[in-house]
Amino acid sequence: MTTTPMSRGLVHLVRIAQPARLPLAGATAFAIAAVAAVLSFPIFVRRFVDEIATGTVQPASVMLLAGVLVGSSVAFTGAAYLLARVGHRVVAALRTRLIDKMLRLKVESFDRESTGARVSRVLSDCDAIAELVTRHAINLLTGVLLLAGAVTVMLVLDVRLTLAMLACVAAAFGVVVPVSFVLDRLSRRIQDRTAALGGILTHVFAEIRLVKAYTAEARERARCQQEVEQIRDLGMKVARTSAALEPLMSFASSAAIVVILVYGTLRVSHGEISIGTLTAFILYIFSIANPLIQLTQFTAGLQKARGASVRIGEILREPDEAAALPDAPAQRHNGALEFRQVSFAYPEHEATVLRGIDLVFRPGTTTALVGASGNGKTTILSLIERFYEPTHGEILHNGAPVSAVPLAEWRRRIGYVAQGAPIMPGSVRDNIVYGLAGEFSDQAVRHAAEQAGAWSFIERMPLGLDTLLIEQGNNLSGGQRQRIAIARMFLRDPDILILDEATSNLDSETEHQVRVALEALMRGRTNVIVAHRLSTVMHADRIYFLENGRISGAGNHSELIASHPYYARLVARQFREPAQADAALSGPAD
Repeated sequence: MTTTPMSRGLVHLVRIAQPARLPLAGATAFAIAAVAAVLSFPIFVRRFVDEIATGTVQPASVMLLAGVLVGSSVAFTGAAYLLARVGHRVVAALRTRLIDKMLRLKVESFDRESTGARVSRVLSDCDAIAELVTRHAINLLTGVLLLAGAVTVMLVLDVRLTLAMLACVAAAFGVVVPVSFVLDRLSRRIQDRTAALGGILTHVFAEIRLVKAYTAEARERARCQQEVEQIRDLGMKVARTSAALEPLMSFASSAAIVVILVYGTLRVSHGEISIGTLTAFILYIFSIANPLIQLTQFTAGLQKARGASVRIGEILREPDEAAALPDAPAQRHNGALEFRQVSFAYPEHEATVLRGIDLVFRPGTTTALVGASGNGKTTILSLIERFYEPTHGEILHNGAPVSAVPLAEWRRRIGYVAQGAPIMPGSVRDNIVYGLAGEFSDQAVRHAAEQAGAWSFIERMPLGLDTLLIEQGNNLSGGQRQRIAIARMFLRDPDILILDEATSNLDSETEHQVRVALEALMRGRTNVIVAHRLSTVMHADRIYFLENGRISGAGNHSELIASHPYYARLVARQFREPAQADAALSGPAD
């Protein structure tokens, strides 16, 4: 029997999770014991009924029947518990591996699929595999053993009665198997729609303030309701199909019992079999009916888990972010950072964002990137961080390709203060030391906060550095989040400092305080600034003006005013009408 690629993928996932062999062997032993007890029960009933017919009931027969019933219950319980224990460990190991893999994926991997869909891979898809391993696997094991054992014993008891019973079951399965595949397709569609709903909800809840500020609740409710109704409709189809499936199996069992009763009674009347043998056959029919239903459920669960394994396998096969990097640690050099004829297009888009640009960021100087949004400034920052690799050209640091530097080492050289200043769940201290190697004393953390102008509000918090920050730092102002991010940079002590609208959320007084701190932080480093407000970048040593993915002008503030009419016009407009100047430099995201 050949296995499909999906089946091999599922087996591979279970194998890499390394299920514990001892509990697995114990579960198998318990299952075999339980099946043996179930198969022996009709035999003992047969003897007991024959004893009643002859008036010679033995106490040992009653004890055997009771012992078999209790023993089968205990054995089934032991098998189910041990297999569930193995299964939950397998799924936990699989989830851990998947989370670890996702954290090592390239940024472009997350551009292809929504956050909610990725979360669904860890939760819903792993749940499908968990259901197969913990519940359906024991049903498969016991079902196969029961079917094989029951048919074997029945053939020994009476071949003709067995063939009559199997004919009834085969006729029922001719209808049941196609129905089970319909259930499989519906279950996979439900999984996909549930993942889509998860993606919508993840985005909506993350941006709940935007939703409420623009009174978009009705719009988002309609989007979610559409997905919910699709899931409901699919669920109703599953319910209708399942509702039809159970009566079919009941009808098959009833038909088999009627056939066996009629045919068996004729055999008893002719003295060909005993009444005890007929009773045993009827009990075996019940022993066979449950395994048949369990095998049908296993088939549906297997198809669902195979679909999940394909999606998980696709993620596990994606290349790691640092897979192609050498293992040797790189020495830190505070040299020039250069872009040489760099072009770039995002993997999922045909449009080229950068077109053969040349840039030089020199140590000890400040270089600003200016231009309307959508012209490549953020893309340049992403290339510096190596979130993406250039489509053409190369990026050098101190004369050597940055790709030759181990990725973790390269990023340790960079300090990035983003406009949104993201906050992670945890305390103020956790956020200031986030991602930094080594241990930092309270004194060091406080000193960094003081340098960033953050200590003044931290010390007023209920627990100071131990104050917990809620999701996305919503109990902080934008300026406070920015200053915590800047405090982190003082501890990080990077070679290359990137400031992406780093003071945009600060009031005038706080901005002045932070600027003083940043001047000290920027001294001797390679500084890269992105800002829409030209007053932020006019003192930069060099300014690059980007238009349509190209460098249309370069020089200091005075040189650009003299040589770049568009830049000069924006400067004049900004100092005359600051609000209009900011609007001229805004637009769609880079």
